[in-house]
Amino acid sequence: MVRAQSAALTILIALCSAGAAVSVTREQLWTGETSSFTAPNGSLDAPVRSASVYHGKIAVGTNRIEQLAADPGQAGVDSGGLILEVAIAPLPRPAKVMTFRPAPRPATPAEIVKGAAIPPPPPSLRNASELSCIAVAIYHEARDQEEFGQRAVASVILQRAAIPHRWGNSACENVVPTQFSFMTSRYNYPKIEDTASWEKAVRIAAEVLVNGPLPELRGADHYHTTAVSPEWAPKMVRIRSIDDHVFYLDPYSAL
Repeated sequence: MVRAQSAALTILIALCSAGAAVSVTREQLWTGETSSFTAPNGSLDAPVRSASVYHGKIAVGTNRIEQLAADPGQAGVDSGGLILEVAIAPLPRPAKVMTFRPAPRPATPAEIVKGAAIPPPPPSLRNASELSCIAVAIYHEARDQEEFGQRAVASVILQRAAIPHRWGNSACENVVPTQFSFMTSRYNYPKIEDTASWEKAVRIAAEVLVNGPLPELRGADHYHTTAVSPEWAPKMVRIRSIDDHVFYLDPYSAL
């Protein structure tokens, strides 16, 4: 009987260390009556395990009480032991449930033409969209000009992209390789700080992407400011001047 009580106490101490709250009286330990254990949070749904101590031998299982009652002599165990029922504490709930939402899809040029929200300037032109590349070029090349002059800059970019394997097959390929003087490196450019000018540049870029190059420019694929006289200008077909830009068509573009 003393050995059974000692083993029972050992089990009680181990269960307490594992997080179970033990409720047992001295009389229950002395007489071998069933003792109840509850989870620390008081949960009534916690799974219950039973441990039986008979002369220093321990039997664990949910149905061990019924087995011992039906056959008290099973495995050399008599009815003089102590039966313990333990409620295992469930795992604690997380302090905060974290949810993640995917980033919203950027508006397409057609959606922007219809009034969709204007996206912010990209941090660089690395992996930028065609819309962003053209808008950045408009902002830095012609934001101080009238709307028609800004459309003309976008038109030249698209006109160059329409000539396969010459300058680049996309708008970004015609802006990123520093074909424009505002680019400070392959992908970087000065910070865009004028929000109103940026939003106007995006709307114009979206309209030109939807409608194509301006027919008024008759295929112009070069331009320069009136402040300079590049050596290539005399070799080109001059189309027209818009604000302080002069637009040209390269004769070789039609070959």
